[in-house]
Amino acid sequence: MKKIAIVFVVALLTVLTSCNTESNKERIILTNISGELNDVLVVMQQSTWDSETGKSLKKILQSEYYALPQYEPSFKAIQIDRSGFTNMFQLYRNIVDVNISEKVKTSKIWFGNDVYARPQSYLKIDAKNGIEFIALVEKNADKIKAFFKDAEIARLQNTYKNRFNEDILKHIKKKFDVRVEIPANYKLETDSNNFSWISFETPQISQGIFIYEYNYTDTSQFSVENLIKTRNEFLKEYVPGPRKNSFMTTEPEFPVRKTTNIDSSGFYSVFLEGLWKVQGDFMGGPFISYSFVNKSQTSIICIDAYVYGPKKDKRNLIMQLEAIIKTVRY
Repeated sequence: MKKIAIVFVVALLTVLTSCNTESNKERIILTNISGELNDVLVVMQQSTWDSETGKSLKKILQSEYYALPQYEPSFKAIQIDRSGFTNMFQLYRNIVDVNISEKVKTSKIWFGNDVYARPQSYLKIDAKNGIEFIALVEKNADKIKAFFKDAEIARLQNTYKNRFNEDILKHIKKKFDVRVEIPANYKLETDSNNFSWISFETPQISQGIFIYEYNYTDTSQFSVENLIKTRNEFLKEYVPGPRKNSFMTTEPEFPVRKTTNIDSSGFYSVFLEGLWKVQGDFMGGPFISYSFVNKSQTSIICIDAYVYGPKKDKRNLIMQLEAIIKTVRY
């Protein structure tokens, strides 16, 4: 019995050692990340955090999340001194590790993943002094925000994996010839020839997704003006408000932001962010939309999502919807 135990221990040590060697290219098993959605831990001395140097990074992380009815920061920044950066804090989902020292030869920024935990986003900033640090983060401001946001979107998508509403998936595939990974707790509310309304409802919030399709003629249809015009036509017909003759529409007083994207396969899409309201009532909130030409190049498919939640923070709710609609593929 004693010999068996010894053999087992030796075998276990052999396996653990082999897993840590670079020759077999296997990764060490990492602990799961901690922290809430959009939390960013900043490893920086308190005195630096409170100075102009720290404020330059704080300004980026706490910049206003676009297209919400009230101010909400893009991220919740949590500062900690280097001495407090222990094992517990190393498990944070998003980390900005700052090193400002005269010993730094070249000021640089490094975007990495899974340094201490998985799936972790880790940003290392080395700078000779505060002036070079400020210049570095301001130059990379958009990259920094996109790095952490894209990571959160991917984590949300991974959370929904294998927990889909299979009936809705089949319905969307049959009707629009695309796949969108709709979570299991969503329900089909309205369905017509070229319009479907899917939603998740609680007494406090409503998260909805519209999918609609219309003829494609030329690229001018992807201008903000034309996309919003078509959006309003569909909403007026299919999304009534609580009062007589009321209906959902786009808030005209708020500028809609447009982002275009072409991925490695040549897939072209347009992403819109703005606010919606109910004409003839006082309801409103944020919306996003994702438009692209279908596989046969004959029609435009739009996947539109909205949040309604009076007195509720909406940043995380609209991000959840963004994660869902960005799973679309032919």
